[in-house]
Amino acid sequence: MHHATAIRIARLFYDALHRRFEAVVEFFAPGLPVPLRVPVRLDAPPDLAHPQLVRALTRAAQRRGIGGI
Repeated sequence: MHHATAIRIARLFYDALHRRFEAVVEFFAPGLPVPLRVPVRLDAPPDLAHPQLVRALTRAAQRRGIGGI
C-alpha cells in the first residue's frame, strides 16, 4: 500500500461542449519508480474555484480505484 506524498494536476483541459474538465492527476509516493498518472473527467462549470477544482479532481482520481492512495 502506497501513501501519496504529493499530488499534481499534470494536464488540465476544459471541454466547453460537454461542460467538463478532463485532467491527468499524478500521485507521487515512496516506492513508486514513476508517478501514478490517473485520467479523470469532472462535470463542472468553467468558473469553479481553483481549490474546489483541485479537490474534486483529486477525489475523482482516488475513486478510480488507486488502491491505498
